[in-house]
Amino acid sequence: MTYGTLNRPPNVPCDDASEQKSLEPHVNNESDGEALVNSSLFPEQELDALLAQLYDGTPDQLGESYSGKYKDKSWKVYIGDSLEALRLIESGTVDCVVTSPPYFWLRDYGIDRQIGLEDSVQTYVQNMLNVMREVKRVLKSTGILFLNIGDTYYSGKGKSHGKDRKSTKRRFGLRAVDKSGGMGIGLKPKTIIGIPWRVALAMCEDGWILRSPIIWHRQNSLPESVRDRPRRTYENIFMFVKSKRYYFKKESLTRNLEEDMWTISARPEKNSIDTAPFPDELVKRCLDIGCPENGTVLDPFIRRYEYFGYRY
Repeated sequence: MTYGTLNRPPNVPCDDASEQKSLEPHVNNESDGEALVNSSLFPEQELDALLAQLYDGTPDQLGESYSGKYKDKSWKVYIGDSLEALRLIESGTVDCVVTSPPYFWLRDYGIDRQIGLEDSVQTYVQNMLNVMREVKRVLKSTGILFLNIGDTYYSGKGKSHGKDRKSTKRRFGLRAVDKSGGMGIGLKPKTIIGIPWRVALAMCEDGWILRSPIIWHRQNSLPESVRDRPRRTYENIFMFVKSKRYYFKKESLTRNLEEDMWTISARPEKNSIDTAPFPDELVKRCLDIGCPENGTVLDPFIRRYEYFGYRY
């Protein structure tokens, strides 16, 4: 079972009309706050077609929820602000959360009040805490949260005039991390801010239990163009729980011969144009060890071209 909150427009239709027709979803746009929803976890093209049918990008659709059937399983998607949508979900109903929020000042998804474009590190961390408090509320006492979050450098060098032909979501101009003043926390130019650990430690202070910081070795990732430091090839995945006893299937890690460092390709799937991919294999590994059979899965930051490709 799975559901999520969709917080930016998936207005890219499926290339193959036959794929879209074959879905035949039954859509119900009544926002009834139902938390437990069954789901078959979707292949990419079929999910693109499904989301294109559900949401055409019009503002009046924000705040609505959609549910339906797919291969004898049901699913539910909330459209809107993650924090507000999470409040519609019943407490203690989710077995596993696998998510990757927008990173601090790395992309602009064209949504007002979006997480990631805050003026300060403290505000970004606080916004993350607000969402994670709701995630903690809906998570079962035996549940697990897998939080993937990347880091950002403070440049302090002023407005950038570059262009990124690979991604229209890269934000240039005068970003908060380009302004002088050290972000108000005394950072020197060229300093990596430490965003993942700032968020993780704040969550620990907020009552979460950090069981394991997992290193995702992003195999085949696009190389950084830098000459005065090592290129980054990894990101953090923090495994959080809310109680001392929780579901965990360690045999799945033993099968992969990788415990707290996972080597998984970071390249988008074939025919995907998203430059911030969430690889199938990464999600599958989290679910293999953290979600019981017929469990409920949540992604509060679901975005276009992000999907679950496995049944749980």
